[in-house]
Amino acid sequence: MTGELINDLTPSGNQPFENADGTILVVVNGELYDYKQIREDIVQKTGYSFKGTSDCEIVVALYEFYGTAFLSHLRGEFSLCLYDSKKEMFVAARDRSGVKPLFWTVVDNRLLFASEAKAFLPYGWKPEWDVRSLMDCDWLTEERTIFKGVQKVRPGHYMICLDFDQLKERQYWDHTYPDKDKVEPRSVQEMVEGVRSELLEAVRIRLQADVPVGIHLSGGIDSSVIAGMAKHLLDTNQIQLGGPATIQKLQCLGIAFDKSSGFDESDLAQRTSEWLDVDFQTVNMNETELAANFEDAVWYDEQTHVDLGFIGKHMLSKLTRDTGLKTVLSGQGSDEIFGGYQFIQGDYLREQDHSMPLAAPPEQWRADEKKNVDQVPPAPWMDMREADPLNLTGAQSSMDEAPNWLKHIRYLFPEVDFAPWTQILGQRLARVTLMEDISESARQLMRHTWHPLHSAFYVWHKTILPNMLLTNLLDRTEMSHSVEGRVPFLDHHLMQYVNNLPPSVKIRYDPICGTLTEKWILREASKPFITQEMYERRKHPYTAPVKFPVGGPIHQLMSRLITKENIEDLGFIDWSKTHDLVQKSFEEQEPDALRKAFTVAQFVVLGHRFGIKTAHL
Repeated sequence: MTGELINDLTPSGNQPFENADGTILVVVNGELYDYKQIREDIVQKTGYSFKGTSDCEIVVALYEFYGTAFLSHLRGEFSLCLYDSKKEMFVAARDRSGVKPLFWTVVDNRLLFASEAKAFLPYGWKPEWDVRSLMDCDWLTEERTIFKGVQKVRPGHYMICLDFDQLKERQYWDHTYPDKDKVEPRSVQEMVEGVRSELLEAVRIRLQADVPVGIHLSGGIDSSVIAGMAKHLLDTNQIQLGGPATIQKLQCLGIAFDKSSGFDESDLAQRTSEWLDVDFQTVNMNETELAANFEDAVWYDEQTHVDLGFIGKHMLSKLTRDTGLKTVLSGQGSDEIFGGYQFIQGDYLREQDHSMPLAAPPEQWRADEKKNVDQVPPAPWMDMREADPLNLTGAQSSMDEAPNWLKHIRYLFPEVDFAPWTQILGQRLARVTLMEDISESARQLMRHTWHPLHSAFYVWHKTILPNMLLTNLLDRTEMSHSVEGRVPFLDHHLMQYVNNLPPSVKIRYDPICGTLTEKWILREASKPFITQEMYERRKHPYTAPVKFPVGGPIHQLMSRLITKENIEDLGFIDWSKTHDLVQKSFEEQEPDALRKAFTVAQFVVLGHRFGIKTAHL
């Protein structure tokens, strides 16, 4: 479960950590910040004697002083396991956003926890497909996975087992948002400065390490401001990079796709790096490289993704490691708190922003624009006639508070053709699955208290962010090459501050142009640290190329993987409806078919690598 040593490289930094009499044992995966201040506080309060200087050793001391309430004192990206032999109590916990994964299962009456499912294999685990979870998109909720009997510890939760008996799950943190009718008393400038201050601190503490730290830099504002703030902190001597004293120039790394693909942003990242005067290297991900690394990347991810972007991140981590870096900061999480996705603008427009009436758009413009947004597909290839309606009937009618973006769920997860026998299992609509995982107390707040934009954020944080994006584009791809990822935008102090800002500073109405600007307050807070080009650039989601030629490496790979034998070995895919998927993807260049082909091919890889038996009734 443990990763690389980042702080305290001496033997005292090795895990597990234990207290003085050896009755408390702790294993931590990830990084904890503010640990030096916490150590000082604990020593003053209790006289606790630390054995080393590791950030993770504070867990033992905090637990001895606060009990299970110690989790509220942790700041960082982590999953951990703790055993108290005196109380015969076991605790497993996960960070607030779910940056670090934590799975559990029971094999031969043994309770097993690990940061990836493949770690269960040496203990006799026999993986099986959870077909109903795949059909309902239950693996996108916070407990189930694609494997039957393997579950996740929820972000912001811990599991506790007393006396080797029943497991119980308890929550220690959750997102909260302000009352939508309460007028914001702060000035815009005060809020901008608040965001800038919180983000600078989130970056500063994540630059602290005993090993070299780098930045994953793309062509977007999110990673650019992280790089800009890191450079500012170094130039003003507020922080020093870890590692040899001779390596004090910030190192940035990025992905370069083929220029002709239309998806390459490396030129933008290069201009940012030159403006900042930092080192910049790229990993070139052409079609040959994407095909060559497809199967290994799937093996490390342990689930499917709709495009090949995760392979680029997998190979970016290899470049990072080859460069000598063990730790990187990235811009993941910004869109989730500042409102960066275009398809989330419909949720901003569902209601007027009464908390900031002078900044909100005129009512008639809002209503008209809401209709326009509803007609614009989130991807050029998607037919809006196929978008999922939210006006459900019968038992599924209690969806009034469902985010507007849920009707675009097919954009994120194309439906594969399941075998006829699976119909007996029943199937829920994916959007219903995702909403039914939201607690009733949260849904009450969504109905009556929170602005729809904030409700949309909440559902995204509970489903897509931890169970897809943080998995396929962050921890799995980074740890595939033993690189520790740090995510300033998901610092819980920053998130709490941004959550309590009005919707109209996140998505801003421009009365002169009659348009909406996403992540407006982040742009304003970032101005001193980014180029004018980056300040003005609109959001472009990270993705890999979506068109590949007939006879090329990707076509050959899909043809090799999507065969009748392989599909029948899976057991849950209908070959009669899948046999022409490769033809549609390459000869007919159907984008939706290609996304389905990628998904089915990843099932095949996982089935082979894990040795999963054929699914059946």
